[in-house]
Amino acid sequence: MEVVERRVEVPVPATPARRDWPGLLDELARQVDDGRIYDRDLLDLSDALGTVLEAYRRRA
Repeated sequence: MEVVERRVEVPVPATPARRDWPGLLDELARQVDDGRIYDRDLLDLSDALGTVLEAYRRRA
């Protein structure tokens, strides 16, 4: 058996830029409204959104 080395590229999600966030949050809202977010994930989502709101309030 011969071992062959090859390069494999794995896509890594890009970090959203500040201009991307409004659209991403709108899409998240649509997915929650449409039921495309599982109920089992809503608590984690709520925690994450709470963290975002706390950071926002510190800036405002």
